[in-house]
Amino acid sequence: MSKKKFRLSKKQIVLIAACAVLLVFFILSAKVIDKGTEGQYTGIVAFDASESSSGDWEKIAAEIIEKAEDITGIDPKDLKGKAIKLTGTITKYEFNVKAKKCTITVTPEGYTGKVEYRVNLSEVNIAKALAEAQTVKGFGDVTNQTEFSQYSTALNKLAYDQVVVPLGIDESFEGKTITVYGAAVKESGSRVTITPVQITIE
Repeated sequence: MSKKKFRLSKKQIVLIAACAVLLVFFILSAKVIDKGTEGQYTGIVAFDASESSSGDWEKIAAEIIEKAEDITGIDPKDLKGKAIKLTGTITKYEFNVKAKKCTITVTPEGYTGKVEYRVNLSEVNIAKALAEAQTVKGFGDVTNQTEFSQYSTALNKLAYDQVVVPLGIDESFEGKTITVYGAAVKESGSRVTITPVQITIE
């Protein structure tokens, strides 16, 4: 049985050659894009929570300080979205190494209620109180819930870096008078925890 020889027609040869030329052209003209610069070419810029929150921080702090209400006059169940102010005496400093939580308890002068007011001094803080109390950047200004959560966490990190760290608060501050501006969340029982945007201690 004779074998049939396979031959390409001139048209097929020309087509293959043209495809090869095009392939070489695309390979040579391809551009390597550095990570983080994609938006310059696609028009789509990835959300940077750290950069966005840093740019908003001063405006957010000023807004919360201006709008702040005395926290002792607010029912803990109604704290969401409110800017608050608390003045009192630091009655307890607590640092839980294992849980990486640090707080101070503040007792307002003459306060006879049952609510325990604490200020969060922790580097790790998942509360969304600050993000919910400001109007500089809302949920509609980001793409989704994940980005807003990232923004909230970045604000808390700024509160720690900008407000808490410079003061170096420890157990030696017990007995001192403190004024805190920020936003708060109701924790379990009658406990309320504040994330600060400004702290002054006398």
